[in-house]
Amino acid sequence: MNVGDRYGTMGRLLHRIAFRAGTAQRALSDVEETLYADRIDGITVNDPVFITSLPRSGTTILLKLLWQTGRFASHTYRDMPFMLCPLIWSRYVRQFAGEIEPTERAHGDGIEVSGESPEAFEEMIWKHFWPENYREGRIRPWKPTGENEEFNSFFQAHMRKVIALRSEEAPGAKEDGGNASEGRRYLSKNNLNISRLPALPEPLRKGTIVVPFRDPVQQAASMHRQHERFLQIHEEDDFTREYMEAIGHHEFGKGLKPVNFGGWLDGETGDPEDLEFWLRYWRAAYQFILENTTESTVLVSYARLTEKPETALSRLASALELPTDVLAPLATELRPPRSHQADEESLSGPLLEETQDTYRRLDDRAIV
Repeated sequence: MNVGDRYGTMGRLLHRIAFRAGTAQRALSDVEETLYADRIDGITVNDPVFITSLPRSGTTILLKLLWQTGRFASHTYRDMPFMLCPLIWSRYVRQFAGEIEPTERAHGDGIEVSGESPEAFEEMIWKHFWPENYREGRIRPWKPTGENEEFNSFFQAHMRKVIALRSEEAPGAKEDGGNASEGRRYLSKNNLNISRLPALPEPLRKGTIVVPFRDPVQQAASMHRQHERFLQIHEEDDFTREYMEAIGHHEFGKGLKPVNFGGWLDGETGDPEDLEFWLRYWRAAYQFILENTTESTVLVSYARLTEKPETALSRLASALELPTDVLAPLATELRPPRSHQADEESLSGPLLEETQDTYRRLDDRAIV
């Protein structure tokens, strides 16, 4: 189901109003901190987890698995479209937005989503604070330029709000006297966080960065397929394109804005409608990741995750300082990724060699 299929005329209008009201949402978020001080003052943000990578690497399934442990708080579809002020919007969401029934997401990959599903909406905050990084048909990687204290303060408060909101929605939250937030950690999936690895703001430096990766040709072929899919979707429904761009999803379709990792877009890139473009993108992205990993970066081999899921999930739990028996029972939900036919003979030989070498280096440094 396409994004636009979830919303009628009024729902689309509400989203368009919210998308154009970033400054107003920001102002409401400040008011929110005063109005709901009693709900967020006692909440601390300990050890947040940030899942990030190029698309089609396993970020969504990792988000889903960690969410199912009940130990994390993340954005959900219910937070849309007033994502910058989630506590205020939570009072009106059922009245204005209604329920999102479980449906397959627009990627056509069999993953179902509902109003309670976790999703990647965090990029709306980054676009609000760094609009200049998204211009000229590409996204500029972040560079160390000193701390943005305004962002740090906002983001820290926002994480606390998300923890508060998800804790209150948790089963049995009312019966436990409002202590459901204790031990609950902030969790996000945001593919564009890899573009910030050399210049992570303080709130992210205090967390763990989880970066999955996949065989380069297969991941490139999957990205290529999704790009073609969303070109057609955007041609048929302009609202879906507007929605994706507003929430910072520039990965595919007419709103494509690749990240200029290491200046790779300044040279010969090829055409996004060709597989080689996506393999060049893969090479630039993961070489950039290898150059900017730290002790808080957890590299995850998607091949190992699906071939030996119980062992891999136990190792991931250990890396995230979770009880080792928390993730392993979810191993049955992991499946090998769909295999894509790819004409490797049409790809540059040196490019293939470089990507395979990068893949081996990733695999050697992977914890999982």
